[in-house]
Amino acid sequence: MAMEKHISLDSAVNGSANSYGDESVMLDNGKESEGPENVILEDLDSYLEDINDRLTVSRMVSDSVIKGMVNAVEQDAAEKISLQELELARLKETVCLYRMEVDGNESSGSLVMQHEQPGSAEHGPYSSFSDPLIDFDWIGESLGSLNKMAKEQLKILRKEIDRIRGSSSIKRMGSGSEMMGLSGILQDKVSDIKWMDVDKTLDSLRTTLDTTFKQVDHLVCLSKTSHCQWQQEKEFQGEIDDMVMMNCIRSLKEEFEERLWDQNAWFYGNESINWHEKFKEISSLRQELDAISKSFTVPEIGQITSHGSAEISEEGDNNKRTDHLHRKVSGNHVSLSAFQWEGNGKHDEPVTAMPENLDFHQLKHMKREELVSYYKTEMTKMKRNHEHEVQEMTEEYFSLKRDYLREKGSSLPFKRDKEFDILRKKIPEVILKLDGILVENEKLPALSENAESLCSLKDRFESLLSENRHLRGVLADKKSEVKRLSSQVSDNREIMLQHSLAEANLLKRIENLQCALEDAQVEASISVDVYKCLLKDVVDFSKSMNKQSNTEYKIMQEVYEIIFREAAQNAEHTNKCDIEDSDLESIIMQGLCGVIFREAFKEAEEKLTELNGKYINEKKIRASTEMEAQKKEIALRLVVAEKERFKEEMISLTSLTDEKEKIAKEAAATLVKEKKRSELVSQEIEYLREETSRQKLLILESSKEYNVINGNLIEAKQQIEQYKVEVDELEKNLDIVTREVRDTNEVKRKLLSVITQEKQNAASLVETKEREHKEQMQSLFFIVDELSKAFADYEYRVMEDIKKSNLRLDNLSSQLVALIQKANIVRRTGLMYKQKLERRCSDLQKAEAEVDLLGDEVDALLSLLEKIYIALDHYSPILQHYPGIMETLKLIRRELSGEATKAV
Repeated sequence: MAMEKHISLDSAVNGSANSYGDESVMLDNGKESEGPENVILEDLDSYLEDINDRLTVSRMVSDSVIKGMVNAVEQDAAEKISLQELELARLKETVCLYRMEVDGNESSGSLVMQHEQPGSAEHGPYSSFSDPLIDFDWIGESLGSLNKMAKEQLKILRKEIDRIRGSSSIKRMGSGSEMMGLSGILQDKVSDIKWMDVDKTLDSLRTTLDTTFKQVDHLVCLSKTSHCQWQQEKEFQGEIDDMVMMNCIRSLKEEFEERLWDQNAWFYGNESINWHEKFKEISSLRQELDAISKSFTVPEIGQITSHGSAEISEEGDNNKRTDHLHRKVSGNHVSLSAFQWEGNGKHDEPVTAMPENLDFHQLKHMKREELVSYYKTEMTKMKRNHEHEVQEMTEEYFSLKRDYLREKGSSLPFKRDKEFDILRKKIPEVILKLDGILVENEKLPALSENAESLCSLKDRFESLLSENRHLRGVLADKKSEVKRLSSQVSDNREIMLQHSLAEANLLKRIENLQCALEDAQVEASISVDVYKCLLKDVVDFSKSMNKQSNTEYKIMQEVYEIIFREAAQNAEHTNKCDIEDSDLESIIMQGLCGVIFREAFKEAEEKLTELNGKYINEKKIRASTEMEAQKKEIALRLVVAEKERFKEEMISLTSLTDEKEKIAKEAAATLVKEKKRSELVSQEIEYLREETSRQKLLILESSKEYNVINGNLIEAKQQIEQYKVEVDELEKNLDIVTREVRDTNEVKRKLLSVITQEKQNAASLVETKEREHKEQMQSLFFIVDELSKAFADYEYRVMEDIKKSNLRLDNLSSQLVALIQKANIVRRTGLMYKQKLERRCSDLQKAEAEVDLLGDEVDALLSLLEKIYIALDHYSPILQHYPGIMETLKLIRRELSGEATKAV
């Protein structure tokens, strides 16, 4: 459109230049001053390209920031989950190995393991948690740097826009003399409104970026605080678990010791003499066993805690008790450990329970603060439960590790071999002594009390199993909370995608504003061309009027000179007696001059009225063209919006190509609708082209009217020549009259004596009339001089305006080249989109054909299956001896029956 309008305006300008050859020099002089304005236009193009590049860079930066944040959150969650799964797998493997080894090692090390278990809870519960923590500080610094970069880019963009605005305002000030009337004011207002829209879009983009960075900072702070709270709660939970386990073990130990002390006292009252010796022997054996246990536990000093050492010291203080008591405690501890490991074995089973009370719709309707508090409470619960479970599993792990190190003690250096040899020699002796004591203890009647103690222990362990089940439920809750957290991560991801979509929409709005600016520039160029054409017409008319007035003035001067010459000649010939002749001549000349001036002024007034009417009509036509241009702008904007909708629908079609045939048909229908819309758009474009052709025709009609005016001027010149011929005829008549007057002079001389007095009176009247005539002529000459000066000033102004308009035409022609290139690019992109649409339509048709072929193949295979089933069913009595074939027949029957029901 802009290209065609520019070509039409150039053709009009060239036609006017060819018709009026006097203006070629001025156009040549205007072309010589194109240099600085072309440089400014090139700078504007470079600034616009820089703005586009920076907008793309800012969009890429924001996309990369969002993607990096989402990927970091996903990686953190995946790492945590994988680490927890690995820890659970390791602990399960160690528990299985420990179960296999406990059956062979029940007699050795059970009591030591019972004493060392709480000690391992201090050193080793958190050693497995030496995983790398999240570097939240680094994430915060990276976000701060990205925020600074985005702000700098926005500042640079604002500066560039202000610079472009300043250059456009300077250009507007320079072209202020050209942009006359309401159209220039309206264009200024439209450009100001568009710049205001650009500022608003930049402000909205800045606010969206600030909100996104604030939300990300808030998420990082929340994750950091939650991580610190998780660590603190983990440590606190570990200490509480250690204290609980120690209290349980101590309570059990005290119960066993009280009951065994009672039993001991009963036996001690019956056989005091024998039991004193046995107590001494048991105390010595206890001391030896303590020495052996200490020698074995020397490599594990770093792993034993203050709790373990305290309990070992308690056992060292109680080493004077009987061997029978010690044996009972060790046996009961073995049974306790067996029960405990059975309970923990149940704990290791995978729990996939999911809370059913969770309603995601309710969470969506909750406020932000409520959601934050809810997630915080859930996360704290999950962390506590998980830490409790991990604490228990780490305790088991370290106990197994101690056993493993004990068994591995045979591979220590040579210096320790001698000590182990000595201990190995002492161990069988101690075992023989303990066997003798056990043989004697078996004869004692203490079986009933042992059974009661075992029942109490079973009750106690059932309570422990119930606690273990409770812990399993807590673990299930924690897993459900982990799933909730994953859902929260997905929600955050969706929020980030929404922010990215908002940024894309803002960028689209910025592109639309740029297109609107380009359209405004094109409109300004068109209005300038129209003004130039009008000014050229006015200048031509003024020149023609000046020429006509000059010719009339020259004619009148010649007429007056001729009249005065003839009057002088007549005066010379007639002397003083020819006063009446001069009176007649002056009267005739006054009449002729009055008639000529009246006709000339009437013609000038008529022409001025005609020109004013034409100028008013042209103003109305220009206003109507401006209204039509605004309507065209609105239509073009609607077309652009429809194109954007078309792009969005294309994206949705690409995502829905893998769905069923119904969706494919709907997509085909939408494609048909879009084709219709594109056809409507093409029709509108053709309509705009027709309107441009109409404007061209209007311009041609105006040029024809100007040609008609020139013809009228030529006719006026011809009339002036006719007037000259008539003046010549009048001069001839005057000569004839002068001859007749000469003939009558003789008669007049006779009458001179009679009419002398009358002539004197007449002479006085003639003198007064001549004075009045001279005064009128002087006033007319003064008016003519003023009019000539006004016309000269007007011509100077018009020539300066013509120079400026020529310069602007050249600048606009250079701008239109870039616009033509952009229009070509838009057309190419439109063709590319059409080709993509056709390809996708063809791909959909191919996919439909392939689906039909696959359906035909499936039908053929089903028919083959039916035939095979009929043949095999015919031989079913024979094939009953082959169960595999009968099962395949049953499966085929089920499949065929299922397909038959589907078909029904």
